[in-house]
Amino acid sequence: MTIRKTTCIKLISVLSFLCLMLSISTFLYARKADRYKFANEISSQRAMNELCESLDNITVSLQKGLYTGTNEKLGEIGNDLMRETSCAKVSLSQLTDKDMITDEIYKFLSQIGAFTLSLSGDGDKLTVSKSNAELLNQLYNYSLILSDSLTEVRDGLFDGTVSLEDMSTDLLSTEELPESVLSKMNDVEQNLADYPTLIYDGPFADNVLNKKCGTMLKSLKEITKKEAQQKAAKLMGTSEESLKQEQDRQGDVELFCFSKGDISIGITKKGGLVAYVLNPYIAGEETISEKEAIKRAAAYLKENGYSFMTDSYYSVYDGVCTINFAYQNEGIIHYADLIKVSVALDTGIITALDASAYLKNHCERNIYGEKISLDEAKDMLSDNLKVISSRNAVIPLDTGKEAYCYEFHCNDKKGNEVMVYIDKLTGEERDILLLVYADGGVLTR
Repeated sequence: MTIRKTTCIKLISVLSFLCLMLSISTFLYARKADRYKFANEISSQRAMNELCESLDNITVSLQKGLYTGTNEKLGEIGNDLMRETSCAKVSLSQLTDKDMITDEIYKFLSQIGAFTLSLSGDGDKLTVSKSNAELLNQLYNYSLILSDSLTEVRDGLFDGTVSLEDMSTDLLSTEELPESVLSKMNDVEQNLADYPTLIYDGPFADNVLNKKCGTMLKSLKEITKKEAQQKAAKLMGTSEESLKQEQDRQGDVELFCFSKGDISIGITKKGGLVAYVLNPYIAGEETISEKEAIKRAAAYLKENGYSFMTDSYYSVYDGVCTINFAYQNEGIIHYADLIKVSVALDTGIITALDASAYLKNHCERNIYGEKISLDEAKDMLSDNLKVISSRNAVIPLDTGKEAYCYEFHCNDKKGNEVMVYIDKLTGEERDILLLVYADGGVLTR
């Protein structure tokens, strides 16, 4: 009797242990599955975000292709398209390869690649066949639709209204799924709005910091820290004693740095020029216009030794207007010599200044005579564009060098505005920029 009782107790213990282990294993597997699902969702979101970025870049390149007037520039745009379509295909492969939507996107990307390879011409003047021009326009229009649609899908993934199941299993269903990816893709004709990624630093912003230091700064006399402190105090409207001396900044542009509270300022050791101002000011209700803000920023630059500066583009964010100024002399604008100034639209105070690009690039330039006349340069423009105005400009290149160009401000038949830059020495179409007029300012992409 005792043996049976002992056996029974052991059996119960073993079964209890097995049940416990089974419960633990189930819990662990469930957690592992949750982690896998979470990792899969993160990976999918990242792939969708990269896909949207690639499609947005494809849309911009296709639009620029509509406006190009030379084989060389079209070749550059073609290279950009090939690179972006390859990136888009990689991102797409990380999502799903089972549904017709994915097949259609692959087909679209392949069409772009094939079209890019088919484009060719002879001479400096580009001659695109009528059928190719129509196809380019069709690809551009569809790219707008597709980019907007996938942006909607991406936003749905991020806010939880679209799940991975929507992107895989549900796409294979024939049921009506108004919130699914399939439904969104079927309704893209109703969503033609373009949501561009705006560039807030102005044209050629990626190229203006390639140089080590402009010769202008090297030729100036070095000042003492005491002199720099006096200038910083005057600019900040405070006493010298109230300023805190921060660690000097070394490098191509050496600075004396000071602060008072949250406000900081940098003065160049050579020349005593203000290099930066940073005031984390929170603007209130707007009381001055963007036009007045530009006027105040220009006066501030002139008072602090930056002459011959002209405003080009600006943006407004959280009640602060940031204006891009470029050096202009003898009718030539130099986009590499860039200074950004921010003005609060409630009080008109200067909240930020960044002269790093100007200090690195400004120098006495030897502008050579032109070999291409203005009329010859106009003849190189695309037939899709009508010239509004023109001027001379020096623009920075990816190589770190500069090009002396005609800057043509144009528009197309739909009213879209474009800036085209034709090299005055070679006739090369150096760049095409799309102008974007938004509530937040005038921007380029």
